[in-house]
Amino acid sequence: MEMKPLKRLGALAVTAALAFALVGCRGEKGDTGAAGANGANGTNGTNGTNGTNGTNGTSPVANVANMTPDQWGNLALKGSITSASVVNGKPVINFKVTDAYNTPVVGLGWTAKSATAYLANYVNVSASIAKLVVGADGHAEWVNYVVTSTPTSATATPNPQKPGTDNVGTLVDNGDGTYKYTFFRDITTAQAVLDAATYSGNNKRADLGDVTYVPTLTHRVSIQISGAARGTGSNTSDASNSGVPSVNVKVPANFTYDFIPATGAAVTASDPGRMVTNLQACNDCHTRLSMHGGGRFDPNYCAVCHTDQRKYGYAEATIAAGTFSTGTNKVNGLAEGNMVTMIHRTHAGEILTKHNYNYAGVLANETTYPMDHRNCVQCHSASKGQAQGDNWKNKPGRVSCGSCHDGIDWVLGTNHPGGPAADDASCATCHTASDISGFYHVATVPPNPNNAYLGGTNNNTNASYVAGITSNLPTGAIKPTWDLKQFYINGSGQPVFIFRFLQNGTATPFKTYAAGSVTEFWDNFVGGPSFYVACSLPQDGITAPADYNATASVYFKNVWNGTLSTATLSAPDSNGYYTLVMTGTKIPASANMVTGGIGYTYGLSSTQPLTQTNVPGYAYNVEGKKQGGLSVPAPNVWKMAATSSLPSGETSGVTSTQVVARRAIVSNAKCNACHAALGVFTEKSYHAGQRNDAPTCVFCHTPNRTNSGWAVNIKDSVHAIHAAGKRVNKFSWEVSAGDYYWKVEYPGRLNDCEACHVAGSYNFEISANANAIPNMLMSTVVSGTTATPATINTIKVGDGVAEPLPGTYYSPWVAPSTVYGASYSASLSATATTLYTEAADTTLVVSPITAACSSCHDSNMNIAHYRANGGTFYETRAVAKTRYEQCSMCHSAGKVADPKTVHITFK
Repeated sequence: MEMKPLKRLGALAVTAALAFALVGCRGEKGDTGAAGANGANGTNGTNGTNGTNGTNGTSPVANVANMTPDQWGNLALKGSITSASVVNGKPVINFKVTDAYNTPVVGLGWTAKSATAYLANYVNVSASIAKLVVGADGHAEWVNYVVTSTPTSATATPNPQKPGTDNVGTLVDNGDGTYKYTFFRDITTAQAVLDAATYSGNNKRADLGDVTYVPTLTHRVSIQISGAARGTGSNTSDASNSGVPSVNVKVPANFTYDFIPATGAAVTASDPGRMVTNLQACNDCHTRLSMHGGGRFDPNYCAVCHTDQRKYGYAEATIAAGTFSTGTNKVNGLAEGNMVTMIHRTHAGEILTKHNYNYAGVLANETTYPMDHRNCVQCHSASKGQAQGDNWKNKPGRVSCGSCHDGIDWVLGTNHPGGPAADDASCATCHTASDISGFYHVATVPPNPNNAYLGGTNNNTNASYVAGITSNLPTGAIKPTWDLKQFYINGSGQPVFIFRFLQNGTATPFKTYAAGSVTEFWDNFVGGPSFYVACSLPQDGITAPADYNATASVYFKNVWNGTLSTATLSAPDSNGYYTLVMTGTKIPASANMVTGGIGYTYGLSSTQPLTQTNVPGYAYNVEGKKQGGLSVPAPNVWKMAATSSLPSGETSGVTSTQVVARRAIVSNAKCNACHAALGVFTEKSYHAGQRNDAPTCVFCHTPNRTNSGWAVNIKDSVHAIHAAGKRVNKFSWEVSAGDYYWKVEYPGRLNDCEACHVAGSYNFEISANANAIPNMLMSTVVSGTTATPATINTIKVGDGVAEPLPGTYYSPWVAPSTVYGASYSASLSATATTLYTEAADTTLVVSPITAACSSCHDSNMNIAHYRANGGTFYETRAVAKTRYEQCSMCHSAGKVADPKTVHITFK
């Protein structure tokens, strides 16, 4: 125990006195007495008895009954259901709960009971149960038993209701993190209770289905642990409002368990089941799915209540001319809230044929989707641990198919080539698994009315996920890839690529060009990729910028056929590798981050992506238009310039310091978790899927690229697009092309930076990032001369929504009819007389860190904050050069506003 100061002083005094006394035993001036004889050794003492063993301490537990609201609000729960049974008609669930550190959680048995309630209810725990009914056609659906209300007295009769939860039963806390919950409801009597009830109006007995208890069927029980801390919100013993805002648990728990009551055994692979998706598939896009106030998030939990029984109490939706005029809780006699219909329709908003869907405030037509809708394996795949994950192709049915193809009338047969369909028995006869996965649901996208581009590949590192995407190709389609063995700069400063192209993984040599007979380098293909080189050159007083600002490229087909004089192509070596030299390009000694890549071509007047012309169903050159065919975008590949192990006789034209890679910021795996294949969509693609590598989007989306008063720099534009729901000012770049970026909906948690960014990439105390700060370029937002006011902010009104007409829509911080001066320009041409020209000091810029933050946080208060702390926002380059951003004083690791703390990262 630490001493107090006075006690320390006393101890020192005693020690000093003792020392003095010992010194005093010695004679003065070294005088000593005669040495005495040594005394005899004393006898050893006896050993003491051993002490008794202490009692074992108790295992630590996290007792929520003793937690403060703040502790509850930071709790992350996990666990599982260990067993389930039905005893005397009442479901019994055994489950365990721990916190994020695997400490058992106890004390969940808190109840509330209002003055008018008959039964007390568990505020933070609820349960449900459903049976799986398999039809004669093999299709299965959940039917919930909890379809009666909680009685209001001992003699009151429960009322029929939509599926719900039971939280008025009995919860036993075993004190070690395990619990047993026994339902209040007797599910064996549910059918009789419903049959005896009185129904009127839209309350129809048939809508609640057959809830007869069948113990031999697969059943699913669920447990939800969520809600407010005790004493906050209405979580009080009498269920009255405490006056204290609700503090909800940070990460609630959803548990499900499939079992067969007749045997008490858990469901096995040989038993009927329905696990067609899982939480990870949802969270690939949603980061952390959160519904119903955050308490419900597991899709297999949701499926227990979101059954066809949710149509109970609703009238059939009214529709005229394809537009609903009432709520759409019940459409074509089916529940819009059924899990299958609700999720499919919500995700298919852009392709629905009917309009004004509205289920519980969810406007399906207004939702957008970040990939091709036909990419079913994004959500459904047995390879993702979903036992029935391949049902989408193996068991087609009217409910699932009609959710997206909502123009079909199954009774009349309208818009269905097979005519009327009274059941699902014959669906698989016409729609085979191979047809669905190999033709109807192949993720394609037209970049123009006549060409189809297919998202057949991506750079996701999950092998099974990649296999699911890449196997989904039309019959006869070939998957190309680019193999870049080496990239370097030769002694003349020319970029050199050693490479080969592959078809379905096999290196395929090029044909020899012959005018009039051999006009393409592969049979049955047209077009090809481009070869790019990118680097950074001095700018704004920065010798070695941490951002690219100069590029050069050649279109491979024009190199192969000899029509391009600025590059040469050699014959292949013994391993099939060719050598391409960009002879018209020269990398100067002042260049840094020198990088070379293959891919990137998309349809321009003089270039065309590699397109296959002989795939059945994808005709090419119809009516002599030289359009059509099918393109499977190959992943872009790139390398930093090599400085060693070069081919014999070659010397490097750059030093090792010139080829330090740009800091890692994002990854393809993170982008493609939501996009599947960057740039590939049904309705709207970007760059035809050919520019699909996130780290090298910065080749073109540089800090000097602007449009309509906006920075087209990658960090500015991507942040602004994804943050549309948070921004104050509409990001109106590319309105002239019909892109309304302010309508983009982000499906995940916007403050979870690591949904897109690699870990630590936004922590500027890490050396790679800290070293980049003084070398990061400002984002230019406007240069040149802006247009006249006549083309600005012209609005039309249609369908009650204001939309812009084609034209130039400047950001609100840019003045029209104004000369801002020339932007930065650079040339890597071997014949260039000027390597680069600095931007005019009158151009407007945003400083580097401010550019990232202001793309999401763009209010007037935010802008004032940036400027007050050394940032520049839409001010002249001359002003920006006199300032220094002081962001890291507060916004760095461990500081008061650490970005990782402010932008919560959790899954």
